[in-house]
Amino acid sequence: MAPARALIMVAMIAFLIGTGNGRAESSLPSIAIDADNGAVLSSNRAFDRWYPASLTKLMTVYVTMRALRAGEIQPGSPVTMTRQAAAQPPSRMGLPVGTRLRVDTALQILVVKSANDVAVALAESVAGSIPLFVERMNAEANRLGMTDSRFANPNGLHSSDQYSTARDLAVLARQIFTEFPEFSKIFAVPAIRYGEEVDYSYNLLLERFDGADGMKTGFICASGYNMVASATRNGRHVIAVVLGAFSQTDRAIEAARLLLSGFEANGATTVGQFTRNGAPVVPTSQRGTICSKKAYETRYDPGAGDAKIDSPLLGPRRSSTAPLEVRTGGVDAPPSEAFLTAALAPKGKIPVPRPRPGSRDVDGEPISPASTLNAIPLPVKRPSR
Repeated sequence: MAPARALIMVAMIAFLIGTGNGRAESSLPSIAIDADNGAVLSSNRAFDRWYPASLTKLMTVYVTMRALRAGEIQPGSPVTMTRQAAAQPPSRMGLPVGTRLRVDTALQILVVKSANDVAVALAESVAGSIPLFVERMNAEANRLGMTDSRFANPNGLHSSDQYSTARDLAVLARQIFTEFPEFSKIFAVPAIRYGEEVDYSYNLLLERFDGADGMKTGFICASGYNMVASATRNGRHVIAVVLGAFSQTDRAIEAARLLLSGFEANGATTVGQFTRNGAPVVPTSQRGTICSKKAYETRYDPGAGDAKIDSPLLGPRRSSTAPLEVRTGGVDAPPSEAFLTAALAPKGKIPVPRPRPGSRDVDGEPISPASTLNAIPLPVKRPSR
């Protein structure tokens, strides 16, 4: 790049970083990496532990993809809406208990709508239960070197035991693109249609930022507005992570800044080599800032499809494709063995027999020492004839 052009680019990026709603979004935990070689292009507080919110679903997707690759399930295997799944709070599809989806349909819904009920149903369908699925999530995090991450559920609802970092989430995002390129298109879907309802992705870079091709957003009061964003320009694929933004538009603008500067940067250290120095920074709740009355009054939080963003980085939404239609049913492959094992397992515990001293039947003879109430009587020897 010519020196003059480089200076212009640096000045433009500095100007963009200095604009916005007055909040220093560039001070938030963040990272940008080269998705192809893993080079760290920029970082700030990348090892601060943070509540991931629905970015958790990236690990849910990854574990499911691993199960597909291993042959445990197939794209057409059933994802069954259980009572536990249907009881999850929004965002959700609101499907009745017993409804069945295909695995590939569940993944599409999970990425675009971020449905909490579908996340739980998918986890149960893959591993047989939520605890067993969470075990897989943490095992994968450990295998990938996500050293400051711990998962407690598959949908990202708040738990003090669930946290990650910008660096770890970048590791996960890159692994998904690298290991499963055949699934990358689902992260670029801007909207889905279920019946008459259209749900738009809250990734506001899609159809607004040139080259945007994924990936996932997340929000709970404790975390603020989180985002993993991906874009490709001129053969360069960059991933950016932003945690704790004040609004969905702020996180989109900050992610766009990171991507823009990332396209012009190079790094000598890979994200795998990038390690924490010192003690971990424990996660702290952002509820007082993000979900206060004042925040609700001042924040601009439009519907994803209607967002109008005042930024030179993100133009008006350019709708280029019709929403992806999703539907229930269509199952054409067997469920996982883990799901069948859980479904066929006896529900509850068989009570242990307990002695009842002094109990007698109506004829005054002693009965079996085992209680006949809520228990299986112990066998007694029959007198010889």
